[in-house]
Amino acid sequence: VDVWSLGILVVEMIDGEPPYFSETPIAAMKRLRDEAPPSARNTGQISPILQDFLGSSLTRDPVQRPSASRLLQHPFMVQCSSPRCLVPLIEEQRKHS
Repeated sequence: VDVWSLGILVVEMIDGEPPYFSETPIAAMKRLRDEAPPSARNTGQISPILQDFLGSSLTRDPVQRPSASRLLQHPFMVQCSSPRCLVPLIEEQRKHS
């Protein structure tokens, strides 16, 4: 996954749906291509450090956008827990599926 797509995924995780979800896929893709980068609707509920991470990953110019290696050094990623903390949540969700 590229860094831009990661930013879009973070927006989707915050809002519970992808940007421009109510639009046709073609219209959504055109907006993502032509307009300013989307932001989460619920920005008041996310930390400034996550907002900064999101802004970095959704930098329009790919030359200016940080690499994946550089983003791994971002304070938001540094403070994250191990992905192993997700295992109990996934297992619990499987029980209910």
